[in-house]
Amino acid sequence: MVDDWEIFKKSVSPIKDKTKIIFNRKIKKKQALKKSESNLEDLAGLDIKSTDNSKTLEKNILKKILKGKIRISATLDLHGYSLNESKKLVLEFINNNFKSQNRLVLIISGKGKRLSVADGWEGVGILKKNIPIWLNSVTLGEKIVWFDHAPPSKGGKGAFLIYLKKAIR
Repeated sequence: MVDDWEIFKKSVSPIKDKTKIIFNRKIKKKQALKKSESNLEDLAGLDIKSTDNSKTLEKNILKKILKGKIRISATLDLHGYSLNESKKLVLEFINNNFKSQNRLVLIISGKGKRLSVADGWEGVGILKKNIPIWLNSVTLGEKIVWFDHAPPSKGGKGAFLIYLKKAIR
């Protein structure tokens, strides 16, 4: 019986380029520390409400969004994430899409815990309640033109459509 390892060794060819890659761990640690410090400042800024609450959108752009003529560039689904994890993900998601020049993005929070018929079946979700606070914050408010609940076809009250500003290069 032929050993599987022997068959594998015969089928594999060596790497032609033998350049060694050396990582400088000290630099990476310093960069990681700087990045985590700035992320902590940004995360703290998500809880500070922005004074500019005039999040209005031009009527024609809003019509195009609702009709689906402006496509959603990126989607973030927060099902299964804790509040703190979601906070970090929303911050990174908005920042990355702002830098990438994506204008219309979707964040799915879920509708939350279902209530009884007497309460109107309306869900009460932690993320559903906190995402608008984060989007109105000092940190993210300067990158967002407009946001609102998504239309029923895109998630309804369990999702948020966000229209981002153009990044100045």
